[in-house]
Amino acid sequence: MSTHSLRKTSAISLDKVAGTAPDLIDMYKDAGDSLRKQDLIGTRAAVYLVIDRSLSMEGYYLNGTVQRLSDQILSLTAHVDDDGIVQVAFFDDDVRTIGRGRGLFRRSQKLADVALGAHQGRIAELHNSLGRMGGTRYRPAMEAVMEHYRASTAYQDATPAFVVFQTDGAPHDEDETADFLRSTQHENVRWQFVPFGQENQFGCLSRLPGNVGISAVGHDPLSMPSAELYNRLVTGLPRS
Repeated sequence: MSTHSLRKTSAISLDKVAGTAPDLIDMYKDAGDSLRKQDLIGTRAAVYLVIDRSLSMEGYYLNGTVQRLSDQILSLTAHVDDDGIVQVAFFDDDVRTIGRGRGLFRRSQKLADVALGAHQGRIAELHNSLGRMGGTRYRPAMEAVMEHYRASTAYQDATPAFVVFQTDGAPHDEDETADFLRSTQHENVRWQFVPFGQENQFGCLSRLPGNVGISAVGHDPLSMPSAELYNRLVTGLPRS
């Protein structure tokens, strides 16, 4: 009998979400409903969120779309990872380095935590600390995610990685991106792209390996109910 069939429970309970992040209750319930439809309650994964900071993304930061996506992914994470944390990376022409600490204790890192109970306004805080916005190169952020995952206890425990990769444009480094994704197809990682905008501009993604999925949300992601997003996302969730 698989470990999945032995534990048909979410990693974090509704009561705990209600106590630490009551604004996410509805999203948490919607995510749970989608997981149940696919018989995925009990699945465990290390969740990453990669966010586009190309200049064309500016409006999505200003109107709260990116924060909402982060909240949606964090709510899904509560079902599959008991630490209640999403590791977030930002990219444009390169993966952006995020400062942490002060003075002699200040250090830079490529990923930042977004945690239950400390999530409100977190995306704006991080985004505003990163300076100018740039172009669209996927591979540097993908390399940063894989570097983090391979050094993690999740990797050592054979817990799969589920990487939600948001973007609003095709990559300038399409060949390099494709090569890197192919290099990960035999690893315990699933890349689920969430394109904003015209779906047909992302045709390059449809030619990528079997550990890649696409959950397009159109030009106005705020108009898509969370339940619909989760129905699309969980089809790519690795079964642990």
